[in-house]
Amino acid sequence: MPWDQLALWAVTVGGNMAGYTPVFGEQLRFVMIDGKEIGPNTLLRWYVAHVLFLPFIIVVFMAIHFWRVRKEGGVSGPL
Repeated sequence: MPWDQLALWAVTVGGNMAGYTPVFGEQLRFVMIDGKEIGPNTLLRWYVAHVLFLPFIIVVFMAIHFWRVRKEGGVSGPL
């Protein structure tokens, strides 16, 4: 992953969007950015999120989807 201006501003925008979440926005931004300022640990944190957490969430949603399709009897039901 490159640590260039594009990555810096993408993390800045994402962190600021999380910061505007009602009630716990500042805490969420602090966790996402790993402190008050963006640094090398921020890049590592976002990399881990994209490599581990997002694929895991996608697999969970796909499993739920496939289970529901099988439970309902397939894609094309009676007409």
